[in-house]
Amino acid sequence: MRGVITILLSSVVLPLTVAAQKKNDLQRNKLKGAVKEVIEAEYDVRTDAKSAEKGKLKSRTVYHYNDAGNRIDFVSYGEDSAVLSRSVYNYNDTTGALDDVKRYRGDGGLNVTTTYKFDAAGNESEEANTDPSGTLFMTGKSMYDLNGNRIRYDRFNQYGHLFLRSNIRYDKKGNEIQEKQYDSHESLQYLTTWEYSNYDKQGNWQHKVMLKNDEPRTITERKIIYRK
Repeated sequence: MRGVITILLSSVVLPLTVAAQKKNDLQRNKLKGAVKEVIEAEYDVRTDAKSAEKGKLKSRTVYHYNDAGNRIDFVSYGEDSAVLSRSVYNYNDTTGALDDVKRYRGDGGLNVTTTYKFDAAGNESEEANTDPSGTLFMTGKSMYDLNGNRIRYDRFNQYGHLFLRSNIRYDKKGNEIQEKQYDSHESLQYLTTWEYSNYDKQGNWQHKVMLKNDEPRTITERKIIYRK
């Protein structure tokens, strides 16, 4: 079970939509324009470089969006192009609301199913994560500012005990620039920061550096394909 939690926490937080939805996934992810596909390549940072320079490719993730601006799926590939995981968004045929998001392992086996509750503004307020047998192993609660930015994210184990809290800050463009993670004893565990550059004509970033405790760890290059 601990392995499932580790996989979930190291993955991208899943943005979802349900019946109470007022925002689509592009808005939730601060993506501007008629985005069809996003390709992100993540690299290690060269340890011999004086500044943050990309080293070896770690992974590549491809996100697909439908005409309504909602995410259909995303697939993560390893450095050898093998599939690491695939997340699929299942929408209700009648209402268009999202029923759930299923995350699959590279071998195709189901790993995690995530469902969400939304607040009146359409923000993800609560989440429930279950393993392949349907057993709940983690829940989450989020708080947002007036701009719809998630400023706090609390994770609870299957017994309802808090084990990790994140406080998050954003820049004026809505990009996440800082996350402080605390354990259940309110002791700081990690300080993660991000730096963005190379914005395209739509105003979306194309280059990102992630730092852990002020040390550069990864560089992400992003390519966005727009609908014509």
